[in-house]
Amino acid sequence: MADTKDSDIAQDWLNFLSQQGATHSAGIISSFGETPGDYPQLKATLTELGDLGVLALDGVDSKRFLQGQSTSDSEQLNDSTALPGAICNAKGRMLTSYYAVEPKADTVLLLMQRPLVATTIDNLGKYAAFFKTTLSNASTDYRLLGLSGPDCEALLEGHFDTTPTVSNQLYIGENCLLLRISAQQFVVIVTIAAAEALWRKLAPDFTPTGIGYWQLQSIRAGLAQVRRETFEQFVPQMLNLQATGAVNFKKGCYTGQEIVARMQYLGKLKRRTYRVILTDTKPPPAGTEIYASADNKLVGSVLMAAPADEKSTEILAVLHEGQADALSFIIAGATLEASIAELPYSLTSP
Repeated sequence: MADTKDSDIAQDWLNFLSQQGATHSAGIISSFGETPGDYPQLKATLTELGDLGVLALDGVDSKRFLQGQSTSDSEQLNDSTALPGAICNAKGRMLTSYYAVEPKADTVLLLMQRPLVATTIDNLGKYAAFFKTTLSNASTDYRLLGLSGPDCEALLEGHFDTTPTVSNQLYIGENCLLLRISAQQFVVIVTIAAAEALWRKLAPDFTPTGIGYWQLQSIRAGLAQVRRETFEQFVPQMLNLQATGAVNFKKGCYTGQEIVARMQYLGKLKRRTYRVILTDTKPPPAGTEIYASADNKLVGSVLMAAPADEKSTEILAVLHEGQADALSFIIAGATLEASIAELPYSLTSP
């Protein structure tokens, strides 16, 4: 019965967005009529982040439990600070990456790729049994909205009492939370009861867009995420998580910590995330293998991709360090011209 109710709630939300002009497939909004050719002119946008879900931890030991599983220092969570982080297996390979928020005492919400919520609960359940905390899939209790673009910060002042000024800063309102994740990106976590009203309030100032524009902003911000296609494939530094505050090398032990620390201090990391611009209009799926055009050797994997305009696609990809000057790659059987673009952070851990 609960599954039927959740399905009905999800369908009601999709019906509402369809009434606003959305086109969707498999629960993901692809557009509100915009095309990649419109992307360069967009200044402030509103996106339904249907690819994200919520794992809820409830109980007095929630942060203490997370501290023993996460790469970040969960004790730093409070009513104004969110934390990116990752959960690894014993070999240091990531089960998921996430943003953690603490909306109230003894409750932590982890925002992650929706398909990974259930698998993360399954993997952590055996450890949670020893703590006063419960893990649950709360994805249907909230709607996650993305606000992005060069003008979005200025427009937020008319909708929220406080606007976070730095990445990972959090504002907690009556029915929603506002989290800044990059220079031009904010995530809104809103209860389902208040979601439609908030969307109607924001839409006059923020142009509704499909998921592609938001993913493009994430690529340009260098914010890679673990997805179902890359489950247990990479250590955190391969996604540059040490540069975004998602790895704390001074905290205590956690699952996989020895491997993560060894990668950092012994200099054995040979692969990391690069931002790549391709002269192609079809974004390759996450997990697509990348080959060197010179010798057809496997050199990397796509983490995420999005169209940039009518002529090019941008991707985040884990590549071998020897590919930093590559001018082309073979992706999905096609040889594509490529250029490595800058990322907005230093790879030196904070």
